[in-house]
Amino acid sequence: MTRHELKGPDRLAFEGIHRLKVVTTSGKVDVVGAGEDGAAVVDVTRVKGDEPLVVTAEDGELKVTHGDYRPNLLGWLMHTRRIEADISIQVPPDCLVDVTVISGPLVLSNLHERTRAHGVSGEITLAQVHGPTDVKTVSGAITAESVTDDLSALTVSGPITVIALGSQNTIKAGTTSGAITVDLEDGTDAPRLDLNVVSGQVIVRAPEDANLDVDMSTMSGRTVTTFDGLDSQALFQNKQIPFTKPRQLSGRLGTGRGRLRARAVSGDMTLLRRAVDHEVKNSVVDDEDGKDR
Repeated sequence: MTRHELKGPDRLAFEGIHRLKVVTTSGKVDVVGAGEDGAAVVDVTRVKGDEPLVVTAEDGELKVTHGDYRPNLLGWLMHTRRIEADISIQVPPDCLVDVTVISGPLVLSNLHERTRAHGVSGEITLAQVHGPTDVKTVSGAITAESVTDDLSALTVSGPITVIALGSQNTIKAGTTSGAITVDLEDGTDAPRLDLNVVSGQVIVRAPEDANLDVDMSTMSGRTVTTFDGLDSQALFQNKQIPFTKPRQLSGRLGTGRGRLRARAVSGDMTLLRRAVDHEVKNSVVDDEDGKDR
């Protein structure tokens, strides 16, 4: 096993890396898939506090840790006041990635295998994630761009924004307080969306040639769509429910091969139609055909 304890800026290079695990208490973390043949680079630009940042490599796994892993939320937040580190990590795109940042922004990009990202406070940004991805945070926003595989995104407070482009991928998103926005890009074929909010709104934008079976409902809010042929009506057959006016938006778009399920306790449900960019769609189809071959 190779072990390094860093108390200041440094740059370390490794070979034969296939898995990455990061646990830090506070600071910025940036992970990008850019290396080849197991090559990985850890670039530390700032270390604050008395505890060193520990980097180890063993049996193809690279570990980066800074501070104690404390499951108690208050203990985490108290501890993050004393130590911080800013870290950039380059790994092969097919590396398995598991990152926990307790306080601070996290960016993950160009990753092609299973990815896990957990936080407590701070924004989590995903870009070009092409493998199954699980992301959770307590407070702060989750933004995922160019998602082409299954995605699960959960927050307690804070918005979730997803830009999806994939074939029959599943997107599950949930937040207690905050909004969920999902953009289905041209070329997305039969996605499966399960969206849930307690308070806040859900907005979905889909191409006009989308293939979706739609079921969106809210206990207290409006249902709005720019698609023709969908029904917006009272839920529960017009039964009176105290303090609420349940509404449902339902129907089939195209073949209905995909699925859109969305639920809200309070807040609006909105499904918007967007004109298709045929050049983009054809490009996506060509890429998918190339992968199949």
